[in-house]
Amino acid sequence: MSRRLSLVTLGCARNEVDSEELAGRLDAAGWELTDEAPDVVVVNTCGFVESAKKDSIDTLLAAGDTGAKVVAVGCLAERYGKELADQLPEADAVLGFDSYADLSTHLQTVLAGGHIEAHTPSDRRLLLPISPVERQEPAAFSVGIPGHAGGPTVLRKRLDDSPVAPLKLASGCDRRCSFCAIPSFRGAFVSRRPSDVIAEARWLADHGVQELVLVSENSTSYGKDLGDLKLLETLLPELARIVPRVRLSYLQPAEMRPTLVEVLTRTPGVAPYFDMSFQHSSASVLRRMRRFGGTDAFLTLLRQVRDLDPEAGVRSNVIVGFPGEN
Repeated sequence: MSRRLSLVTLGCARNEVDSEELAGRLDAAGWELTDEAPDVVVVNTCGFVESAKKDSIDTLLAAGDTGAKVVAVGCLAERYGKELADQLPEADAVLGFDSYADLSTHLQTVLAGGHIEAHTPSDRRLLLPISPVERQEPAAFSVGIPGHAGGPTVLRKRLDDSPVAPLKLASGCDRRCSFCAIPSFRGAFVSRRPSDVIAEARWLADHGVQELVLVSENSTSYGKDLGDLKLLETLLPELARIVPRVRLSYLQPAEMRPTLVEVLTRTPGVAPYFDMSFQHSSASVLRRMRRFGGTDAFLTLLRQVRDLDPEAGVRSNVIVGFPGEN
């Protein structure tokens, strides 16, 4: 039976990493990744905001028009599961995150005309083990790390030859912002082991990557579940010795600390770039968002950044029209 597969990625850089991890699994299982006459199209969907949901559904419908089997994975599939399957019969399967480890078998079933029960969503925050040790991801099978035999394994396959690549720091989020559903379908915050992050950075460097973009749902929380809230300050210089440039994304302003600001502005090879989602400036509106800070606190933080590096870059998100806003 032909096993030709096309993998379509929507959404954020975190989804790009997920897709390359899925590609690593499927490549190791003997699937041929191609955009030419695939037997099955796997769409890694986004389910964060309405426009992203619409794009995901439109992409699934377009994939169905090709005549290939269509499988939905990713955040939209995880968040809505059976509801999505019922409303979108064009999708031959709707699979949640827990199906990733056995995705090859599921795709084989779909190709053979078999039926796979649609994913039933649940609050993934309730799945968190009590022990921090138990929070760690199980060891992944290797897709090869040239020159690094015997160390941590890497489960990934590059889907392009870009010199810039995202690298996952952690999964999930422990914060409970009132406007955000991500923790419910991504789960609680789980840091990756530093050894695994470093091994993957080396693997990416071996594959021509010149800049790493570190991604997670909340990068400033990295290490807290491993017993070291300042672990990121140690990891960043290590990564900067592997590739020419490292960029950190998804920073929570309420969790920023002077030591992290200093590392981001004073470490050679680490971009002085602050991707901080302020979301609002009004303290009262932020409290309704279940967030912290306000105009004075944010301006003080920005002054600290500028004092250390006047040319540092800052990016932010702001929500307008939040309920209760005057």
